[in-house]
Amino acid sequence: MATAKNRYVFETKLQGFINVYEDSGKFNNRTFAYEIPQDVITQIESDRVELLAWARTKATGRVQEALEPWSEENVAKFTYGGETKKPEPIFVDTEGTPLDRAVLKDIRKGSTVKLIVQQKPYALPQKIGTSLRVLGVQVIELVTGNGAADSGDLSVADVAALFGTSEGFKQGDPQVRDAREEEATTAGTDSYDF
Repeated sequence: MATAKNRYVFETKLQGFINVYEDSGKFNNRTFAYEIPQDVITQIESDRVELLAWARTKATGRVQEALEPWSEENVAKFTYGGETKKPEPIFVDTEGTPLDRAVLKDIRKGSTVKLIVQQKPYALPQKIGTSLRVLGVQVIELVTGNGAADSGDLSVADVAALFGTSEGFKQGDPQVRDAREEEATTAGTDSYDF
């Protein structure tokens, strides 16, 4: 679903290595990956054509077009903080309450989230492209975290208003279950038991 120009709000699951707690690692940053639904990719690709046309007007000489900021499987990676100088997205629960730092530390792969993603063009002297910046994250189902920060031009109230409320994870009323047990009990249940 598109909200503002080149801004998309959609539900997905976090994938790959996730560090949203504090800057760390070789590049002193934070990161997570997410899959973009096909209907949203269609809109992003359509908007990208217009954004690249604008970027070409700002570049000089022969320019090379950068690849899309997502993989063939529609997976995008967002890296921020530390040396990237990109602001941290605002993380909220399903009621729009900013998540505590302690909850951020526990967010893992498989967490269901709604994202606010902004596509922006860029033009370097000999290269043009677009980037995807995550502005807000609403945790719908927490797979073992929390925190709030600056999203650039969006306030905590703006992020909460864009997301609205949903059924699911509430920081003030957690309904914790062990997802590993569910996997173990459903393993090997591919046959019918009459």
